[in-house]
Amino acid sequence: MTAPRKIKSKKGLEIIIMPYQEVYFNSLINMYDTYQPLGSVQGLPPLDMRKRHQWVQEMISNGINFLALYRETVIGHASLFSMPANWAEYFIFIHQDFQRQGIGTVVSLYVIEWARRENLSTIWLTVERRNYIAISLYRKVGFIRIGVSEDSWEMILSLDNDSNEQ
Repeated sequence: MTAPRKIKSKKGLEIIIMPYQEVYFNSLINMYDTYQPLGSVQGLPPLDMRKRHQWVQEMISNGINFLALYRETVIGHASLFSMPANWAEYFIFIHQDFQRQGIGTVVSLYVIEWARRENLSTIWLTVERRNYIAISLYRKVGFIRIGVSEDSWEMILSLDNDSNEQ
């Protein structure tokens, strides 16, 4: 398993990035319960508390999950979900109180490093076209746009292990 990594955010906060551990489940739920605005990212996190908690449980049950912690409190969550052909779908949320501090970039690079070690070939995601902050993050770590719909972009990151690390 991937070792935890300590980083300093742009505001100087010490953040730990690590694979998910069940001991942080309630803190993860709390992160999503206090996320604002609910439903703002392709309808996520769900507005209804019961549906939101079920959604978090399904992510934990069905994905490979990673956490960003500040003082033992979950402030970020990323997941990879298995897809056909050795691909994975990527998902990341950073609590609004900790955005724009470089945390999403480091979490994404941590997940990409894990995916390379697991010999995944490609990471895929969709992002709302107007989510400029997320698009900037994804481009920074190497994703490219492969498709567009009325309100979303499809992006991929090829994990060719011969290519340079981002």
